[in-house]
Amino acid sequence: MSHRGAAIDVRELTVRFEDVLALDSVSLSVDAGEFVTVVGPSGCGKTTLLRSVGGLQSPTGGEISVDGAAPESAQAAGELGVVFQSQTLFPWKTALENVTFLRELAGREPEPDRARQRLVAAGLGDAVDAYPRELSGGMRQRVAIVRAMHLGASTLLMDEPFGELDELTRYDMAASLLDSWRDTDRTVLFVTHSVPEAVLLGDRVVVMADSPGRIVDRVPVALSRPRDEATMDTAAFADQVAEIRQVLRQNRPAEPDR
Repeated sequence: MSHRGAAIDVRELTVRFEDVLALDSVSLSVDAGEFVTVVGPSGCGKTTLLRSVGGLQSPTGGEISVDGAAPESAQAAGELGVVFQSQTLFPWKTALENVTFLRELAGREPEPDRARQRLVAAGLGDAVDAYPRELSGGMRQRVAIVRAMHLGASTLLMDEPFGELDELTRYDMAASLLDSWRDTDRTVLFVTHSVPEAVLLGDRVVVMADSPGRIVDRVPVALSRPRDEATMDTAAFADQVAEIRQVLRQNRPAEPDR
């Protein structure tokens, strides 16, 4: 498996937790090197979809492949980098050691100098040798993001990775992610609650609805790249955000009669 982006193919994915149908016959294809964002209400199965693609959730039905192989194979080869909503750092390792460790597990050179540069670029230059307990929640999340990017995986699965960050840091990390994606041709599947963030980052925005979790639309983002803060001030950006919000409103469950 190469370090260029891997194609993701999800066919008729169904996930059930006892009496709850979390995902109902979800199909999604992501091209190699594509950046796809996923939005939808809380509880619609966005995280379940991401975990299934990452080989971390066993489907009840359907098929998933990453570059033609099972997700577990891609994960074992170090070709899936995953960032969760809540960071999962090793508490006994420093920020730098956390960033390099996944490369070691994948049998790759740890590249500590490059890892240090990535941490500095993420505003963590003074925290390179700090342990997770010495870092704020937002700083720990930035370390987790840097770790996933440093792994060099062909595919990044990101579940609300910027949720704990303040607005300015959130934008800075988004810009850094876009730079890295553009330079490496990785495939990115990115879950967010923020429609503007989804539009800023994505080639396409996948819109989900709940009860049960399903895909209701796939909206191409008709904005040229590269994108930056100025992009967010344009009428075209506002129109795309409004279009996706309208899809979300149209698929909101009806309020019960009182």
